[in-house]
Amino acid sequence: MMGIILIMGVSMVRKPAVAGQFYPSSPKTLLSMVKQFVDGVQVEVNGEIKAIIVPHAGYPYSGPTAGYAFRAIKGRDYSTVILIGGSHRAYFEGIAVYPEGEWETPLGTVEVDEELAQKIIDYDPSIQPMIEPHLPEHSLEVELPFLQYVLEDFRIVPVLLGRQDERNVNILTQAIYSAIKDRDDVLLLASSDLYHGYSYTEAKKTDERVNELVIAQDASGLMEFDEVMEGRGACAACGAGAIAVVLKVCKLLGCEPPELLHLTTSADVVGGKREGEYVVGYGAWVITWQDPEIPHLTEEEKKYLLKLARETIEHAVRGEAPPKAEPITPRLEESWGCFVTLTKHGELRGCIGLIKGIKPLYLAVQDMAIAAALRDPRFPPVSPSELDEIEIEISVLTPLKEVKDVEEIKVGRDGIYIERGYHSGLLLPQVATEYGWTREEFLDHTCMKAGLFPGCWKEEGTKIYRFSALIFSE
Repeated sequence: MMGIILIMGVSMVRKPAVAGQFYPSSPKTLLSMVKQFVDGVQVEVNGEIKAIIVPHAGYPYSGPTAGYAFRAIKGRDYSTVILIGGSHRAYFEGIAVYPEGEWETPLGTVEVDEELAQKIIDYDPSIQPMIEPHLPEHSLEVELPFLQYVLEDFRIVPVLLGRQDERNVNILTQAIYSAIKDRDDVLLLASSDLYHGYSYTEAKKTDERVNELVIAQDASGLMEFDEVMEGRGACAACGAGAIAVVLKVCKLLGCEPPELLHLTTSADVVGGKREGEYVVGYGAWVITWQDPEIPHLTEEEKKYLLKLARETIEHAVRGEAPPKAEPITPRLEESWGCFVTLTKHGELRGCIGLIKGIKPLYLAVQDMAIAAALRDPRFPPVSPSELDEIEIEISVLTPLKEVKDVEEIKVGRDGIYIERGYHSGLLLPQVATEYGWTREEFLDHTCMKAGLFPGCWKEEGTKIYRFSALIFSE
């Protein structure tokens, strides 16, 4: 049996099938390439990421696009990643779940989450524990080195759709949803390239249409569109069924609409945009879930607060009285903690906030905008000549929750506030994801922000709090 090792009393290990073809077989070269793709891009995603949609071609082609999605989850905490793809090399009717053992890449091995795999298998007879279809398949394997670089201590459940039809999509959707609906430590990953065909013009149009359907969470529309493209001798998404499953599960979980991070084609990556040359499309999306405790603000309310912050800063910097503010909706009269963050050319230029809601949100934003521009002790006051270069970000905070066990803290979802004696310090949720910190690094840096030594969060007498935030910017 090629590609797998069976030893009595030892877990079976699925060996790499496409190392040296789709990605380097040298651990050093592979790690360097993955690091370049992931760390070479900047991505800001608000909320808890529940799913990513990523391509699976050879790394020189799709790696730069995949890097955007994997950058978004770098340093976040997941116990298990469910990888879903379509079978390219083995034909079968149902759904194949790799049930146990480990998967190996040049970067090491990843354990299969046997308990979660079995829950999915037990849902319906169409879902079978099948190893053979996975052995030659590349669509899930190529995602593992990325996951190994950006995550720690995770397991996987590899799932292949034999026939990507509505019946299998619906069965797998319900199976996964029923298995994870009460968990917040599972990431869904749909593996799919986009357009396959011989027209660059058609590739761009097709990929844009796929993006529209994904963002609209129109799983059925996506599968129908793929069938139409197949009728034309092309393809809209080779993993349309996998994407459809993820869209449907996330919709059941109450997630936000997907967010596009990057969209390109093989022709854009390597050149050769002439009609008649073969071209493949690549896209990367993230799907997030917002904590119900976070206040929901409409786009109109967000734009108003950003405009208010901008006008207030302009008045304050010029020594003028702040503009008169009025709440445009009752929600803006509610009291929430908030921070206003200023950046200049991507670098921090000021950040001041209220940890607790002690005044109406619209007034808090106005006050913190002035403070961030003029009173952050780490920076000189913003000058009038800088106004055009300043970008504004607003974070609206949930109430603080005391942490009894640091395992409660989820990187990407939570900010941290630490108190010890007369010292206190706070770091917003986006700081940890921006720097790719682990939970422990995030805690250490919050201690240092409080003027304490790294690791003080482990000591008796240190109080740790967590909070979430709604984050939006210009």
